[in-house]
Amino acid sequence: MAAKVRLGHIGVPAQNPRQLARFYHELLGLEVTLEGTLPALGEFIFLSDRPEEETQTLAFMTRPGARHIAWKVESLTALKTLYAQAKAHGISVDRVLNHRASLSLYLHDPEGNGIEIYWPTGQTVEGLFAEPVDIAQLEQPDSALLELIFHTRDGVRTGRQAAAT
Repeated sequence: MAAKVRLGHIGVPAQNPRQLARFYHELLGLEVTLEGTLPALGEFIFLSDRPEEETQTLAFMTRPGARHIAWKVESLTALKTLYAQAKAHGISVDRVLNHRASLSLYLHDPEGNGIEIYWPTGQTVEGLFAEPVDIAQLEQPDSALLELIFHTRDGVRTGRQAAAT
């Protein structure tokens, strides 16, 4: 049985992200939550219909290859289950990223559409963070993966783990 997923956000290529953000703000009331430029995304703007809960429900970026549909799972166990199912079906996971606010798997469907499957960690992060994680870590015990996710590079505990200790 597949893990339960929920639509998280959609990343759409845009020639002019700022103009599209203005359109969606004026028409639907979406709020701009983050904007900038990154090599993987180009110029980007994140919008949300629930900015206090989700940094992005819609993302516009100038780099077409960054297009994707993101699916949210409710637990680390669910994320690891989906990874195991992908592996069992011969579906290649392109990369795993620790965003601190989430742990994400990236892959492609049979037509080449980008997919992100992520577990929100409960951590609050200013701006963007993306640290590569060795895919083999997904086959390790949860405790090892949680240590990786909830520690910053300087060894300071963050997020839920800090509150629990």
